[in-house]
Amino acid sequence: MYNKRKQLLKVVNILNKLAYVTGATSGIGKSLVLTLLKANIDVIGLGRNDDKIKALESEVEALGFKDNLMIVKGDLSYHEAIVDIAKQTKELLEKNNLRIDFLCHVAGRVTSGYHISKDHHELTFQVNHLAVVDLTYQLLPYMNESMKSRILVVSSQSHYRANINFNNLETKTFYTILRSYKRSKLYNVLFVKGFSKMNQQMPIYAIDPGLVRTNIGEKNTSKLASFIWRWRSKKGIHPEVAARHMLNVMTSSEFDHQSGSYVRHGIIVSSNPVTYKEQVIDRLWHETLNMLDIKDFFAKKN
Repeated sequence: MYNKRKQLLKVVNILNKLAYVTGATSGIGKSLVLTLLKANIDVIGLGRNDDKIKALESEVEALGFKDNLMIVKGDLSYHEAIVDIAKQTKELLEKNNLRIDFLCHVAGRVTSGYHISKDHHELTFQVNHLAVVDLTYQLLPYMNESMKSRILVVSSQSHYRANINFNNLETKTFYTILRSYKRSKLYNVLFVKGFSKMNQQMPIYAIDPGLVRTNIGEKNTSKLASFIWRWRSKKGIHPEVAARHMLNVMTSSEFDHQSGSYVRHGIIVSSNPVTYKEQVIDRLWHETLNMLDIKDFFAKKN
C-alpha cells in the first residue's frame, strides 16, 4: 500500500510539467519523448525532417498522447535558424500559457570529412556545441527557474579521450571524425560545469548514456565509418533504457543539489579531469560567447 501511494505521489508531482527535447524524431530523443509522455509530462519536440516528424506524431497519436505533444521544426546548424526555433517556441508557450521545466539537448551530429556551417564554423562543433549554448541562451527566459527544473545535455564517454586546444577549438587542422566528435562532447561537459558555476538556481547535468543502439553514426558518415558504427552499436543498450535514466535525473529529488554533475547510466561519476580546471571552463565559456556574440548569458531577454 505504501509503495503504491509513493508511486502515485510521484506521478502527481510531475503532472503539469513541460519538457523540451531536441533530436525528438529518432534515437534517444524519440525514446525520451515517448518515455516522458508515458510519465504524464507534456513535450515540445524539435525536429527538422518532415517525414520523421509525421512518423513521430502518428506513433504518439496511436498511444493516445496526441494532445500532449507539440512540434517545433528547425535546424540547429546555424544561428539564424536557432533564433527562428526560439521564436516558434515562444509563440507556442505564450499561446498555451506554458513555461519549460526540462530542457533536454539530445540532438547531435557525427560527420565524415570537414564541413563548414552557414555561420562558417566546423559543422560538428556548430551542432554539438554552439547550438547547445545558443539554444539554452534563447530558451532560458522561458523556463521555470526552480531546483525542480532541469537542463540535460547529452555528452558521451568519448569525451574522456578528448583534449582541448584553444588554438584549434574547431579541429580545423588535423580533422578526423572521432577527434571532432569527442572534442564536441568534451565541450558539452565544460559548458555544463560553467553554467552550474554561474547559475545555482537552474540545475544542469551532462548525460552519458553509454553505447546506445542508434543510427547517429550512419547519417553523415562514410561507408566505412557507417559500417563500423553499425557493428559497434549492436553491443549497445536500447534507447529506451537511456531515456529512462534521463527521466530519473529529471524527476528524482536526489539530483536536486547535484548541478554540474556528469551522470553515466543514471549514476553520478567523475568526468574527464580537464573538466574540473577552472581556467579551462572559464576560457571556453568566454570564447564560445564571443563566437555567438552573447554579452550577458543570464540577462533576461523576454
